[in-house]
Amino acid sequence: MKRSLILVCAAAFALLATNPQPGWAGEDPVIGEVLGILLDRGDIDQAKYTELVAKSEAHQAKQASLLGRIELSGDIRGRLENFWFDEDATGFEESDRTRGRYRVRIQGKAKVNDHVTAGFRLASGGDRRSTNQTLGGGGLDFAPDSIFIDRAYIELRPHLDKNLKVVIGKQSNPFRWKKGKDYMLWDGDVNPEGIAVKWKTDVSDDVSVFANTGYMVLDENSSRKDPSMFAIQGGVHASISETVSVGGRVSWYSFNSLDMGVIGRGNGVGNLALTERLDDGINVFELAGYVACGCSETWPVLAYFHYAQNTDADDATTGDEEDTGWGVGIEVGDKKKIAKLGFGYYELEANFFPAQFTDSDLFDGFTNREGFTVYGSKQIWKNTDLNVTFFMGDEIEDGIGFVNSTVEADRMRLQTDIVVKF
Repeated sequence: MKRSLILVCAAAFALLATNPQPGWAGEDPVIGEVLGILLDRGDIDQAKYTELVAKSEAHQAKQASLLGRIELSGDIRGRLENFWFDEDATGFEESDRTRGRYRVRIQGKAKVNDHVTAGFRLASGGDRRSTNQTLGGGGLDFAPDSIFIDRAYIELRPHLDKNLKVVIGKQSNPFRWKKGKDYMLWDGDVNPEGIAVKWKTDVSDDVSVFANTGYMVLDENSSRKDPSMFAIQGGVHASISETVSVGGRVSWYSFNSLDMGVIGRGNGVGNLALTERLDDGINVFELAGYVACGCSETWPVLAYFHYAQNTDADDATTGDEEDTGWGVGIEVGDKKKIAKLGFGYYELEANFFPAQFTDSDLFDGFTNREGFTVYGSKQIWKNTDLNVTFFMGDEIEDGIGFVNSTVEADRMRLQTDIVVKF
């Protein structure tokens, strides 16, 4: 899959090289000491010296202020989380549980020039699918908790098209959107690492289209090919009336050069042991769409769906490919008015997608699960939200081949959050 990386990189840098601007790396050599020497030697008079000093100071102030122009933002979330378990397929019943958690994220973004933006985000947690920190879980006797680099990226905008951008580094997932609960394939805390090319444009006043592609490295390997993901996605958003809009996307994910580490991590959270895909790959097709109706300003409605199929799933242990995942949902309301309320139902067969990337809240991050979620959100004060989310899930299959995904599968989970943004 190195060829995919080469193609993505070549396309990206070819775009960036179009009409390069002179002087990007140039710096002003005029400094106070040089001007003083010129004044002492009589090469410039006092008036010219004063003029050049003023220009130099203005230039230096402009350049030195880049650090001060970093836009900082962040959020802190406090969470009370409850679990209630029933007897699972193995006959085991876990004890009910209550815990307190918090999340803190601080991000910075700086526009370096008209073509380059740099960004980063620091976060608590340290898990690829969670930035949560459990109270009392960071060590004994109030030991300090850790902060991790959650994102670090450079965003490049070439001259060729103002609607095009190239993002390099550890970045927000370019293949998710904010239309409903988009967490069937990807946990919201997963930040892929690699290079992505993103493009969107307005075809007309009522229609916009977008396309995303990227090459992401799952695990750098010094002795063999790196396990990687190449993805391409296209979609459209359209307004069909003053109050109704629709949208859809098609995505294709290709996971390549897989090793036992990648396969084993997925197997641990629900995938079946697809060892026949070792050194080969997994290809997943996804289709998603939504319909939004703003007929009521207080109670707008959003209906959405997701469907995904692993075209390479083939497990001899159970005789079933277990290759499909799907979900449907609906949201009504506005959190800034009365409230936003939502409901979603999902069925995720064991092999529909690499399980280590799916949402860690929906079914505790496992595949071979089915169930629903009910959620609500209310802005109680400016930049302060109260969120309540309830999950109920169970296993789909409970045969001997599914043992990794059936433990504690029959459970209810309630999250009560207060989120403060700054």
